[in-house]
Amino acid sequence: MVIIDIEDMEMAEKLTMKVLSGELEVLRKRLREFETGFERKLENAMEKATDKLKARIEASEGAGIRIQGHGGAVDVDTRRRLIAECAYLRAERRGFMYGNPEQDWLEAEMEIDQLLLQGWGKNETREMTNQEVQPQQESRA
Repeated sequence: MVIIDIEDMEMAEKLTMKVLSGELEVLRKRLREFETGFERKLENAMEKATDKLKARIEASEGAGIRIQGHGGAVDVDTRRRLIAECAYLRAERRGFMYGNPEQDWLEAEMEIDQLLLQGWGKNETREMTNQEVQPQQESRA
């Protein structure tokens, strides 16, 4: 029969705790290093993506989006108005709750761009622009 002294058990527990504490500190240090490296990589990726996006926006500012089969283009302001209205309608449909405005905007942007590229024409954008203007004129009267 092996007799274990309580003091020996306490000493073993203390040593185990000390070893575990040291290992935990090493893991925390490695995690901080990983987080720092990851943040740097993420910042670099975001800068590159931002620069690319800025370049694309600058290149397309004056051009507008070409409409298939119409030979024309929708100017940037009209496109933004259409996207804003579409994003608003998305939020309105869900009662302005549980959503993300940025996500609404991105989804609206994809929807409007898809419509424009599929040939949704100037007539539709003119009708929407006229609909926006008419209520404003009526409210002034």
